Amino acid sequence: MRQLSGKVNIDDEPVPEVAIKGKGHIMCFNSSKRMFIRIARGTKAYVIDPEMNSEGRVMIYTFSGSIVEIKPEELVNTGFD
Repeated sequence: MRQLSGKVNIDDEPVPEVAIKGKGHIMCFNSSKRMFIRIARGTKAYVIDPEMNSEGRVMIYTFSGSIVEIKPEELVNTGFD
């Protein structure tokens, strides 16, 4: 979150961006709302928690402001662009 706000410490390692593969939309689980929400493919995001949960998904924060769970194979690393 500090990286998004621009208030990083000198010891903080930057988190690379990822994008959701493909075109169209994908349904992703939003655990705070306990429901699936529609996210546009191609949306950029940051991986919040790289550890997979029991469903085999990781948690990401999308640039549209959603925190959702998604399978890692649906993501492509885009680096720091």
